[in-house]
Amino acid sequence: MESPPDRRLIELLQRFVMATDRYVETAGAGHGMHRTDLNALSVVMRTEQEGQAPTASNLSAVLNLSSPATTALLNRLAASGHITRERNDDDRRVVRIRSTASAAQDGQAMFTALATELGEVIARFDPAERLVLTRFMADASAAVDRATGSHRPETT
Repeated sequence: MESPPDRRLIELLQRFVMATDRYVETAGAGHGMHRTDLNALSVVMRTEQEGQAPTASNLSAVLNLSSPATTALLNRLAASGHITRERNDDDRRVVRIRSTASAAQDGQAMFTALATELGEVIARFDPAERLVLTRFMADASAAVDRATGSHRPETT
């Protein structure tokens, strides 16, 4: 059974998620972008940092979008100058998605204030506390992913 502090922590996590959703909606709207656009750019940039470039099907799976919705999303991002599509030389059927300098600039403009505010909060914790917080956030994110998987329809 959950203790009151555990319940309070879960409530605070829910509030944090709702607050970040509002921030993303507001920041994105100021740049003519939808939350899904920003989530897609985040996936593209994170994948690029890992030394890869995602495909449309990668994005579709990560964002839980249909193929037509993914195509519309990529068309919006390409039209706004935030991504390019590149064909693989080895297999011309493979199209990789890459972010542009414009995406990085707009992302910085939208998220610097949030990064600054969160950075100030994080700075209040000592290094040992930060390690615990980091472990908690990683484990909490994995728990959300597992819970999300429990709601996906089974395919036969």
